[in-house]
Amino acid sequence: MGNSINKNFNFLRLFLYFILIEIVIGGSGRMLEFGPLSLKMVLFGVAMILTFFNAKKIILDKNLLFLEGFFLLLTLFSLSIGFFSNSEPENIFEDIKPLIFIIIINFFIITIDSIRTIDKVINIIKYFSVFMAIIYIIIVLMLFLGILNFDVFYEGQSENSEVMFRNEYMFFYKGFLYLGVGFLFLILSNKKIDQILSFLVFSALCLTLTRGFILMSILVYAFYIYFINKKIFLKIFISVIGISLAIYLLPILFETLGDKSDSDIIRFNTINQVVDEISVFSFLFGHGFGHGVELRPIHMEISFLEIFHKQGIIGISFWLYLLYLNFKYYFKIKSKNYKKLVLPFLLSVCFTYLQSLTNPFINNPIGISIIMLSTVVLYKLTIFEKKNIHKFM
Repeated sequence: MGNSINKNFNFLRLFLYFILIEIVIGGSGRMLEFGPLSLKMVLFGVAMILTFFNAKKIILDKNLLFLEGFFLLLTLFSLSIGFFSNSEPENIFEDIKPLIFIIIINFFIITIDSIRTIDKVINIIKYFSVFMAIIYIIIVLMLFLGILNFDVFYEGQSENSEVMFRNEYMFFYKGFLYLGVGFLFLILSNKKIDQILSFLVFSALCLTLTRGFILMSILVYAFYIYFINKKIFLKIFISVIGISLAIYLLPILFETLGDKSDSDIIRFNTINQVVDEISVFSFLFGHGFGHGVELRPIHMEISFLEIFHKQGIIGISFWLYLLYLNFKYYFKIKSKNYKKLVLPFLLSVCFTYLQSLTNPFINNPIGISIIMLSTVVLYKLTIFEKKNIHKFM
């Protein structure tokens, strides 16, 4: 009996690691599809089946119970508003589909059962973000040197919604959010090799020519340096390096990024169309799932704008509560070693939230994954500390 339980948990952990690898490098999962299903959908479905058969292992505190109850009621309410507002059923489904990924939190609760597991989770995030960075840099170099023909490469990716080209050398991939996440895990590591690799990952991040990723990564790391880190010399060193790079590299960076006015105009026009439709009811509860605006009938570039438009202030409050919960669990942890272990998770959540001020991440599986993972890791550390579990299990 004991052996069967151990084998079951070994399988669950292996499946957890496989899911995490896909989360880090898989983007929205469309690189590998099975008919109408993406790899991410298939893995999510299997995870839900495993969660169902291991439901007795789910242990929730009152905060997580409230979170899941809040999500269920909010989703049903927004679904009802959309249905009674005669929104198109396919549009309602498109809105609900990515949000359902939130319930993967229960699979994480079952499988993240020890500090050893958390340590492996951290390693997966770090080293697979490095893997993605290396692959991207190699492709960019091959395009730049003419080893890889751009026209052939572009044609091969032209129908791939995961990839958007910046110019004939550089491109954006939806999974690049995890270059920013991986950078934070690597730069905050005690290992020298990890800190060296963080520069490699950040270099790849810069080569994506994505303003939000670059600026938000710098902003979150600067927050760590000036408000969390206690080393005065490091603060001075980063300040000198930062100012020097800003003077010499920012003009080059903005010239390379080119004119972004078209994408900015789309965002501003979308905001104006959302504002034009605000009523007292929609301000509080939204217009419901399936209800977009003329410029963006389904999904919008700005996560928080879409949440507000479809679920109102109530919808925004759910995501703010989730952010609050991560901070609450973090400050509940007393051990300095535990705090240092999980700080990259908390900062990655902040990075994802900040990135979602201009891009769609917190309300799709790419961003939801790191937020749910962080919530569970922080929650589990409070339990391990309470039970005085200081060694690997």
